[in-house]
Amino acid sequence: MDLYKVGMRVEVVGHSEGFWNSYYGAKVLRVDRIKLRVRYEELVDEDYGEYTVEDVDLKHIRPHPPESFDINYRLTVGDDVEVRDRDGWWRGEVVFDDLDDELMVYFSYIAGDDEEEFGTFPYDDVRIHQEVKQVGKGFEWSHV
Repeated sequence: MDLYKVGMRVEVVGHSEGFWNSYYGAKVLRVDRIKLRVRYEELVDEDYGEYTVEDVDLKHIRPHPPESFDINYRLTVGDDVEVRDRDGWWRGEVVFDDLDDELMVYFSYIAGDDEEEFGTFPYDDVRIHQEVKQVGKGFEWSHV
């Protein structure tokens, strides 16, 4: 359990209906064998007015991704991305990139059988989606 440490920034992977393919920034407060206690960076408990604290299974945790995969990479149609929205990062696909300072993104996980979910977002609120894998006692990120 040397992978995660108290004080480390992580992301909690959305794992309940309505939150699939979303990621929420958090800080590790306690490390157990199969769970981490985290305090979310943006999700506030409405009853107490404080940042939400939760015990989360390790399978729903990933380390906080690098700030930039490749600073020279320009996002384009077909890229698998994450968009900052609604207190987290939501995974989607760039479908239109010919806007001045924005990208149009399609979110397949939100769309129901008869509806589609699209949105336009400033480049600053979009990051390339990266997969992470454990390598020894650390992590390795890669662009999908």
